[in-house]
Parts: sequence; C-alpha cells; structure tokens
Amino acid sequence: MKWTTPPWTTARTTENKVVRRFAAILLLLGVGAMLPGASTDFYLGESVRQLGLRDAPRLAGDGRSSERYVTRGGVSLYADYSKDFILVDGMKVMLDDATGSQRGHLTLSRRDYDKVFVPLFWELPKGPVRRILLDPGHGGKDTGKVSGAFKYTEKAATLDTAARLKILLEKQGFEVLFTRTKDVFLDLDDRATMATSLKADLFISLHYNAGPTGDTTADGIETYCLTPAGQRSTNAGKAKSTTGAEPGNRFDAGNLALAWGIQRRLVKSTGADDRGVRRARFAVLRTLSCPGVLIEAGFMSNRREAGLIADGAYRQKIAEAIAAGIVDYAIRVRPAVKAAQ
Repeated sequence: MKWTTPPWTTARTTENKVVRRFAAILLLLGVGAMLPGASTDFYLGESVRQLGLRDAPRLAGDGRSSERYVTRGGVSLYADYSKDFILVDGMKVMLDDATGSQRGHLTLSRRDYDKVFVPLFWELPKGPVRRILLDPGHGGKDTGKVSGAFKYTEKAATLDTAARLKILLEKQGFEVLFTRTKDVFLDLDDRATMATSLKADLFISLHYNAGPTGDTTADGIETYCLTPAGQRSTNAGKAKSTTGAEPGNRFDAGNLALAWGIQRRLVKSTGADDRGVRRARFAVLRTLSCPGVLIEAGFMSNRREAGLIADGAYRQKIAEAIAAGIVDYAIRVRPAVKAAQ
C-alpha cells in the first residue's frame, strides 16, 4: 500500500490546519484536554481529536471500557482501559503508562501523548531520506541465535536479509551502505558510530530473536526504537524510568514513526504474531545521529519460525516488508515542494 496523501493529514483547508496546529500546541503546553486538577494526564478522546482523529464505531469484541478513533486517511486507533499498549492500524504500540479512566472516559499520560501519540498522528520533522545504513546483527565470533533444528545462525540470516533489502532499496533510489558485508565481528558502539561518519539518514539494525533457555514457544516480530528520556524500556520489567537523554533521543519522533511503519508492514506481509513496537536503550541506538530502529524479525528458538527464517523466500518477504516501511516513512517526512513563483 502506498499513500498519495499521508494518512496523518488532519486539515481540509488552510484555516482548519492552522486551528488544529494551534490546538495541538496548546495541548503540548498542557492546555485543553488536561484532566481537572491533574498535572500529567489527558483525556484520550479530546487529545486525539486535536490531532485530527475522529470517533469511530465500536467493533465486535471491543472491551467494555475501550475507545476507537480514526484519521481522515483511515488509520485506526484502539485503546482499552488499563492496557499498556494501543493498537494503531491494528499494530501494537507499547505505552509507558497504562491507560486510565476518569468520568467514564479513557485517559493517557502526558509523556505518552508527547512521545507516542504526537509522532504517530501529527506532522514529523521534514528532511530527505537518501542514505540508509543497514546493520546486519552479530558476525564473526558472535554468531547470535542458532537454530539447532536447521543449523542456521542469526549472523548468516541477518547478512542475507540485508543483502536482499539493499537491492530493494536501491531500486527505490536510496543509497545503501552496510556496517558489515562479510562474516566479521564488530563492536556495538562502532556500528552506531558508522552512521555518523557515513552521514546516514536512517539506521536499520537487523536481528532474529530467541526465547529464554528452554522456551520454544515464543514467536512473532517486534521492532524497537530508542527509549525516550524519562520513560521505561519495555524490556526492563518494573525497573524505574531513566531520566537521562541519549544523543539518539533527538530523533524520538522519527524513531517511533519509523518503527511503527516497519512493524506494520512486517506483520501484515508475513502474518506473524505482532509483538509490538517496543522501546529499549540498545547500544546500537543510543548514540545515533539519525533516526534508527532495531528489528527482531522472528524467533529462531521456535521450530516453525526457524524453518521460515531458514527459507530464502521468507527472508525475501521480510526484506520487502522492511523496504516498504522505509518508503512509507520517507514519503511522510519528504519536504514539501515549493510551488513555482
């Protein structure tokens, strides 16, 4: 699916666009949809309406305390009471705080509004995407995950997926570079540094997953962006949030939007279980000088998924989905062409 008009467009006229922008600015400043007497929470409905969404009909199976909204471009939002995630176009996006309820309406925290809802439903900072750095995970002495049933290593799977992805992206006009093109070991910090030295516009780290020792049932795809300052990583359990900002946090909005776009394409293309858009302070994401994500495109510890990952046709499908997600993102952040005077 390609959008000729980004589904995040929220105004039909210039006047409406100005009004909505002003309303969103007020909301970012803590005005408008803030709960009475609260300093950190917003009403969900009022907040997303100011981002251009409208109410949508409930569907069979929706929770009793759930709410649905939709953008003018048709992207849906589903939220349920006390859940630590929302569904955006059916894809799970993890929240830092579970949704609350007041006066019969769902509420969300200000930090989730700032770091989740605004990047997904409002305009992103504009900038051309020309050069993409692909990071095939692991390599050399670091084999990554190993499928015992198929004798296939993660380091081989990621390098093959990157090679396929490179061809697809170059056909779309992107310049594509690798952190590694051979079976060599690279320090994690060196991978992020290459994004700076090569002046990359996007960084895509490719991985395949594995469950805890003895777990052969975990499956599905998840895509990570860098955890914003003040939020908890979704792989940190009950650990407290980290307030310190990393260099890569300059691109929080782009990081999340890119992660959602890729996760959306991957799940819809492969039919894999949606494990969601997640947050982590991975070394390869912390010091990036451009938006970046880390993709876990399936579980090598799961016999069924390991068999798929070992199949070149399935890795091609994964590469095609990632490429489509990147193109979607590039279209969304493409600077507007000025009309000739």
